[in-house]
Amino acid sequence: MSNHRFFIPVNGTPIEVSEEVYRAYYQPIWNTRYHAQKNGECRCTKAQLWKCDGVCPGCPFYAAGKKVSIDTPIGGEDDELTLGDTLADDAPSAESIIMDKELLDALYDELNRLDPDGRRICELIMQGKTEREIAVDMGKRQSTINYQKNKVFSILREALKDFI
Repeated sequence: MSNHRFFIPVNGTPIEVSEEVYRAYYQPIWNTRYHAQKNGECRCTKAQLWKCDGVCPGCPFYAAGKKVSIDTPIGGEDDELTLGDTLADDAPSAESIIMDKELLDALYDELNRLDPDGRRICELIMQGKTEREIAVDMGKRQSTINYQKNKVFSILREALKDFI
């Protein structure tokens, strides 16, 4: 039998309990404390452990944890490369914007050159309609719509071949 005495806090007052109760009470708290200390969030000393309830954000020993700035050098003190320098820039380049505008202008020009049925088929395709729905909408057979669609796409592909 152990000569140690074990206590847990009850309403802020230490109450003596068995080792089994002590371990059952503190095991989840020790786990929480271990991970919080590993992440720099807990500065609780062993002497204060008996006050720990595992709810770190309300604890006076709670620290905000590791903070990383995008200005933090990532190659060492003398390296000028920062974490921010490694972030991808998803903004389109001026060149890609100009190319997209030229493609759209050419596409609109070609769409305006199409016959009314070809233009209508393209409009309905852009609305997400199927060939069957387009056929019903235009009062034609689906096979006719398929033929006209393929013809229109062929014309557009040829006219826009420099872009795609």
